[in-house]
Amino acid sequence: MNDVYELVGIRGVSFTGSDGKQVEGTNLYLTYEDEYIEGVGVEKVFVTSRRFSSLSFVPEIGARCRLLYNKYGKIADIVPV
Repeated sequence: MNDVYELVGIRGVSFTGSDGKQVEGTNLYLTYEDEYIEGVGVEKVFVTSRRFSSLSFVPEIGARCRLLYNKYGKIADIVPV
C-alpha cells in the first residue's frame, strides 16, 4: 500500500466512549493508490480534537498527505506531500 493519501472528506464527531467519557474529534476520509485494487483504496481515520488542533499540517479537501502514527497506532501528525 502506498503511504500517500488524498483527503476527500472531513466529519466532526462526538460520542460516548466505552469508559463513559465524552469523546470529540474528526473523521478523515482518504483515498490512496494500491496496485492490488482496481480503482482507489479508501480509509477512514479518527483524530481527537486535542490532536487535531496540534497537527503541524491540517489538510483541506483535495490535499495530498502522509499520516504519521505513534507507537499506539494513533495519528501523531499529518505531513503534506
